[in-house]
Amino acid sequence: MSPKQKLITVAWCAATMACTMMLSHGHLIMKEILRHWPTSDSWESRFETALYTQGGLVLLASVLLSVSMSLRTYFVKQQDERMARRDRIQRDQHERAAERRHEALLDRLSETGRMQLGGGSNAKKSVASGVKVR
Repeated sequence: MSPKQKLITVAWCAATMACTMMLSHGHLIMKEILRHWPTSDSWESRFETALYTQGGLVLLASVLLSVSMSLRTYFVKQQDERMARRDRIQRDQHERAAERRHEALLDRLSETGRMQLGGGSNAKKSVASGVKVR
């Protein structure tokens, strides 16, 4: 397994575990919030009370994991876009260089052809005299 595949597998397992824990303990979070609703004066104290329960800690862990996975996905996407842009630039440069080489080869071939044609006309030998033209 490549390192990238290992990382994807670990991330998938962690996300699956966090979702499972959140689904299995979500009722505890709501139970704690609702139990302390009348006694608490602010959202902060209600949320703090819920966080000290087992379900609250799992919720916090799953939220942190979700945020970190989202950030990682964003940065991987940015890196993939940079790599694709670099590959496209390299491909364009390669195509331009190949085109220049091809044009240079055609120019050389046309010069060589003109030299051979010109050299054949400079020969003063006649076909009628029986001498073979080279």
